[in-house]
Amino acid sequence: MNKNLIFNCVLILFLNSFIGIKASERSVDTIPKTTVFNAGDDGIDSYRIPTLITSKKGTLLLFVEARKISSTDKTPTDIALKRSEDNGKSWSKIQILTDSGEDAFMDPVALVDKVTGRLFLFTTLWPSDDHSKLKNTAWVIISDDDGLSWSKPRNITKEIVAPNHFIGGFGPGSGIQMQGDRFKNRLIVPTRQTNGNISKNRTVYSDDHGETWNIGNSAPDGGEYQIAESPLNILRYNLRARKGKRTVSVSEDGGVSWGDSHIDFRLQSSVDYGGCQGSMLGIDTMLFYVGPAGGLGSANNEDRQNLFIYRSLNGGKTWEQDYLLYDKSAGYSCITQLSDGRLAIVFETSDSEGFPKMTPGNRPSGWMRLDVIILPKRITDKTTWF
Repeated sequence: MNKNLIFNCVLILFLNSFIGIKASERSVDTIPKTTVFNAGDDGIDSYRIPTLITSKKGTLLLFVEARKISSTDKTPTDIALKRSEDNGKSWSKIQILTDSGEDAFMDPVALVDKVTGRLFLFTTLWPSDDHSKLKNTAWVIISDDDGLSWSKPRNITKEIVAPNHFIGGFGPGSGIQMQGDRFKNRLIVPTRQTNGNISKNRTVYSDDHGETWNIGNSAPDGGEYQIAESPLNILRYNLRARKGKRTVSVSEDGGVSWGDSHIDFRLQSSVDYGGCQGSMLGIDTMLFYVGPAGGLGSANNEDRQNLFIYRSLNGGKTWEQDYLLYDKSAGYSCITQLSDGRLAIVFETSDSEGFPKMTPGNRPSGWMRLDVIILPKRITDKTTWF
């Protein structure tokens, strides 16, 4: 046989094998997922709205709404927690941090102070007899032992809500601690506040490690949003808007005020129920966004599916990379960086093509779970990706 023909045949086989390996590595089925909460576990109807942080000691802490009797918003709900001391491989038993009775603690937002090690959990209490927001109260729960034990919830409504306003919620997602030299170690908490007619977002911030809090000016938008620092000293928010759009704005004064907002058309989002929450993480000029891009949906299922991660190398001005993490149901999420540099993401999910729509009686045990995935450290290197 001709030597050139033999060489070409061998080369073709090698390339086919190489391409096959790469295709396999890019398969969503190869990304390991660990289920931490599952609807029906521990006598809880549904778990939703996750917030995930990495403590100063490197512990992963996952907080969720524990909706006790129904998956519906504002039904009796407490805040639950599980911890992982091995980067998400195994998780502790459930801890219940609140005692709501018939009321609902909602929209948990966790925050870690990497200087003091103190952990904060912020949440809004909705009374069962009034869902107008006018009787809502804001609460904080604190841990000084890496999340092993927690203080009793403390009402901080007067400290963080603007005059003549009411708390609509936090985030949801997580708070951050700024790293740039201008606002070094400033604690940032995203809040949603209303004057009774119009809802606007406001940053609540602390420059004394959470001893006292300051209230920022109203942002141009109102709605579920996340804040990230990227590049250093610059804050950016990404907000759930109508018709699957993502709205963004920038603060150059540490969250005190926000510039005009605009739609980021590069980021895709599901459309059902007015879009979906998304999460962000800033690492200097690198910015990561995670959220469901949406799908076809059906008469019985939502279009919340196809979880993507996007990466920007210039603080969110443009998005150079994206990657499909999971191609079935995907909802609210939260992202954090582990102490070893890898990224951890928690997200609402199931094995169906979109979650069952919110009609009475069609959400059985196991209809939704919260999975954690750990992504390789190489995606935090500007020269590499998946």
